[in-house]
Amino acid sequence: MDFEKVGRARMMMRLPAHRKKISDANFEAINELMEAYGVAVLSRDELREQRTPDPETLEEYEALCQQLEDDIVRMLASVSPRTVR
Repeated sequence: MDFEKVGRARMMMRLPAHRKKISDANFEAINELMEAYGVAVLSRDELREQRTPDPETLEEYEALCQQLEDDIVRMLASVSPRTVR
């Protein structure tokens, strides 16, 4: 599975105001964050679908996903438009 692609698609749905920048951003640091986000969001979703998920683990993944979203937005805001494309 291409976790970077999953992460990028999920971020574009989660943050529609940043959709163009998320789509266009293609450099190592952002690609790694997108991949990490893809893994985290899929794991979080699997936990959410369980009949009785472990609340601590689910909370950790919720926090991790939020932190990765914040990191991605911060990174996109700090790069020049030339770097994004």
